[in-house]
Amino acid sequence: MKVTVVGAGAVGASCAEYIAIKNFAEEVVLIDIKEGYAEGKAMDLMQTASLNGFDTKVVGTTGDYTKTANSDVAVITSGIPRKPGMTREELIGINAGIVKEVAGNILKHSPEAIIIVVSNPMDTMAYLVHKSTDLPKNKVIGMGGALDSARFKYRLAEAIGCPSILIRRENATSSRRNKSRWSNTY
Repeated sequence: MKVTVVGAGAVGASCAEYIAIKNFAEEVVLIDIKEGYAEGKAMDLMQTASLNGFDTKVVGTTGDYTKTANSDVAVITSGIPRKPGMTREELIGINAGIVKEVAGNILKHSPEAIIIVVSNPMDTMAYLVHKSTDLPKNKVIGMGGALDSARFKYRLAEAIGCPSILIRRENATSSRRNKSRWSNTY
């Protein structure tokens, strides 16, 4: 499997690293508009392959979508983060153009790719990709639900004083108790 990650910032680089370390793909292409940035991140990852025990090939490129050809999955993380005082509408106005262009470039070289949208505001950007590309809805996935759930679990664990890994759905409904030192806290 080949996966493209568009945007080599913190989220994109972390995504590429996780895919590589878990050996989810044979190849990961990391692409960014900042000259040399994705190449550097890819080199860092490849240099840690023997330490982290993966054999995924990680390639970085500056704006060259031909290297993404025949990707099975593309993850869009590109766009600007929301700045203090910036409205959601202002963020949409900026990121919509970026995400729409990225989706078009991906599909030009990988027309069968499944697109996972992480760019913010995620729900709007996923809908934009779906509508602007005419991809069927099962080919465009928004990442926000999983992230929102993880954030909620973190805050819940923080409030009750236990590790977030112990916050699971079955804990709320199960009659069985975890026999760890945290069993009385949830």
